[in-house]
Parts: sequence; C-alpha cells; structure tokens
Amino acid sequence: MLEEVGLTIVESRSVLHRLEVAMVSHEEWLAEFHRALLCGGTLGDEYMAVDAHERCRFGLELKSLLAKKGELGELILIQDILFLHHRMHEIVRQFADYHHSETQDKQMLSRLYDEVIAKRMAFRWLVLAFDHNVCYQILHTDPLTNTLGREKLLATLQREIHEIARHPGRESLIVMVDVDYFKRINDTYGHVIGDRVLIEVSRFIKTNLRPTDLVFRYGGEEFVLFLSNTPLSWAGVLLERLRQRLSEYEIVTSPLAHPLTVTASFGVAQICGTESIQENVDRADKAMYHAKRSGRNRVVMG
Repeated sequence: MLEEVGLTIVESRSVLHRLEVAMVSHEEWLAEFHRALLCGGTLGDEYMAVDAHERCRFGLELKSLLAKKGELGELILIQDILFLHHRMHEIVRQFADYHHSETQDKQMLSRLYDEVIAKRMAFRWLVLAFDHNVCYQILHTDPLTNTLGREKLLATLQREIHEIARHPGRESLIVMVDVDYFKRINDTYGHVIGDRVLIEVSRFIKTNLRPTDLVFRYGGEEFVLFLSNTPLSWAGVLLERLRQRLSEYEIVTSPLAHPLTVTASFGVAQICGTESIQENVDRADKAMYHAKRSGRNRVVMG
C-alpha cells in the first residue's frame, strides 16, 4: 500500500493515529445517537443533515487526509470505507426520522436499527483492514530509504514465479543494483552522508521507474528492482537510461558542500518459473558482479 500511494513510514503512522482518533470520535457519535433514542433529546446536523457524513469527526479527518494525499482516494479499501461511512449516516438519519414519526411500524423500526448496527460493524472491519494493511507495509519497509524490505521481496518473487509457471508467456525481470564505491563514500564523508546518498539514490530510482515497478533494499548499498510484465528486450533501454541519468544526478548533502554524484552497476535476470527464488536472485546477482568486474557503471544481462 505504501508503494501505491507514496506514503513514507512517518506519514503512514500519522494516518493510522488520525484514523484511530477519528474512530473513537465516531463511536462517541453513535453513543450519543443511542442516548438520544433512550433518554430523549434532539440530534444535531451531524446526524440529520444530508451531508452529515462530512460533518462528523471521521468525515472531517478523512476529507483532510485526502486533501493532503489524494492518491489515498484511489485505493479500493478507502473507497469502500467512504461508501459505508456515507451509507451508515443515511441509515441513522432514516431511523431517526422514522423513530419520531407518528405512524411507527415496529418491524420497520427493527429492520432499520439492525441495518445501522450491521453498517457499523462492516465499517469498523474495513477501517481495521486498512490499519492492518498499512501496519504490514510499515513492518516490511526499510526505515532509511522507504523502499520495501527483503521479506516483501521474497513474497513478491514467490507469487511471480507461480504466475509465470502457470502462464509461461508471462515475462518479468529482477534487477540487482549496487552503488559503486560506496565504502569509499562512507570512509571519506562519514556514515551520515552515506545514508543521505542511499536515500537519494533510492528516491531517484523510484521516481524514474514506472508506477508498477517495485524497489526493495536488499542490504547495505544493494537494491533489487522488480519489473513486472517486462520482456528482457526492453530492459536494455529502460535500465541504460536509468543508469545514465543516475550518473548525472547531483546529490546535495549539505547547503555548504559540493553535490556528490554516484554510479551504480546493474545485473538483470528474467524470472524463471521453474527456478527457486534464490536461483532467480543468484542469476541477477552474478550479472551485477559481472558489471562490477567489467568496470562498474554498466548494465549486464544475466
């Protein structure tokens, strides 16, 4: 989910916190509804207005989140949450109107109330599912570079190997990327600058790939790219362009320091449905080491 929306770990934690607070407020909203039914009293606009779903705390929080990160609204789970939240407010308004009418049908009243409770439960489960998705993504994201972690890589490759085994015509690639002379950067400028370089390199790579491509931190200065539905014949042009642009990219580490430039070595392998995860990774790794031995700053097909 993070890779689809572009949320950092800090932003994701903020989203989780805000939704948790909003959910508590929404439970209080429902408790006040029950209190008015049992003890008497009037319900305000956040219950009876046509746009009540936009006036309650949850609606206001979600609207604020979507204004800051519009990509969230493209997620199916968020769209379902918005729909159910709206529907729950509509049912509450219908129930309140019918409850105060002079011609009450207890069977109809019971049906409307059951729907209120059912919508509340479904709404809570959807929000919980979203929370779990984001938490899972946080646990499988590298905190320094905000790229995906090794466990997520293994799961992605396992799924892709199964797909290719089922559909032999499907082509996808795994690319091992290693920042050249990274130890020299750490020794010369220190680990803080080295970390800055890794952050900028990973950000540059993600920006210059397609939205469907995934970037994983494999360890140290090594990254793995997963290019789904990509034939090997395309890799040369795509990755050669990425390699060239990266070598020209200026990394600003301090307002007073001269920008740094780095290069990287790329090893490419087409994912094979009859090989294990490790065998597929090893072929890309060997191609990358061949690029290193051949002079670095190049793309080698495995």
